[in-house]
Amino acid sequence: MDDYNQNGGVVREARELVESYLKPTLAVLSHTAGGDEVEVPIALLGDEVRIFKPEEIDPWRDSPRFRHGTATLLTLDSLIAHINRFKDAETVVFADNSRTAPTVTAVLDYHPGGGALDDPKPRFGKHRSHYAFPLSDEWVAWTAKNKVPMKMAAFAEFLEDRIVDVLGMIAGEDTVSEELQKYIDSLGGTSTIATPGGLMDLSRGLHVHEDAVVTEAVRLSSGEGQISFEVNHTARDQAGNKITVPNLFLIAIPIFKGNTGPLERIPARLRYRKTGEGIVFWYDLWRHERSFDLAFNDAIERVKVDTQLPVLLGKPE
Repeated sequence: MDDYNQNGGVVREARELVESYLKPTLAVLSHTAGGDEVEVPIALLGDEVRIFKPEEIDPWRDSPRFRHGTATLLTLDSLIAHINRFKDAETVVFADNSRTAPTVTAVLDYHPGGGALDDPKPRFGKHRSHYAFPLSDEWVAWTAKNKVPMKMAAFAEFLEDRIVDVLGMIAGEDTVSEELQKYIDSLGGTSTIATPGGLMDLSRGLHVHEDAVVTEAVRLSSGEGQISFEVNHTARDQAGNKITVPNLFLIAIPIFKGNTGPLERIPARLRYRKTGEGIVFWYDLWRHERSFDLAFNDAIERVKVDTQLPVLLGKPE
């Protein structure tokens, strides 16, 4: 019996020792840096020290410790309104001018200015406004096919689908920039610009001669092209089986969705080449990247003016 009691006492003492060792002890770790004293709650559990994350305590707070999160805005107006609602003296706007995925991001709680020796108090930079410019369907369609050779039928279908984007110049009323006019003059002048109706005539002619054999493809003195076909009697047209190809047309399209300003006028040089499989067509958009840059810069200038904040080209850290 004495041995039993003695052994039981040993077991009990061992259990109490283990329980005491594993019993968590709450403490506060104090740290001073940059003049600020930070107290961090910790738990001691045996040899383990667990540090509690601030967000684990947030549900018991009356209000968040600071603002955080990124608002994704769907219009430029909404972006500006969100920035103005939460901005302060240190807010900075970053603009990414990627031509495939342009964006604007405002870091509402950005670091204050000053060098390291000035000992500015950094901020978290976790409260942000973000806007991804939605590229217009017109811009996406025309840039996707830019400089892409297409067979006659495919090119004709493309023209028919996008004919509403083609600009019909009205003599004496429509004007273009001096630079664009110089380009037009170098290709034969305003009279050589194809009208929407002229492109539709071209499209119909291409459909008629889809399966015809090309006998000749020449460039006329006017700058236009002329293609001759060898076809059977049923496929002949009133032009004697010849299709006149204009060398230039203009499109008027928005760069971004929701655009309420003037449309961008972009010239397209119409090209074709005779191949072993027939004629292929394509077009070259003239300096369309510049049109994108101008539209993007106009939008960024509006953000800068309406928010009265600095705008930097790039992405925030």
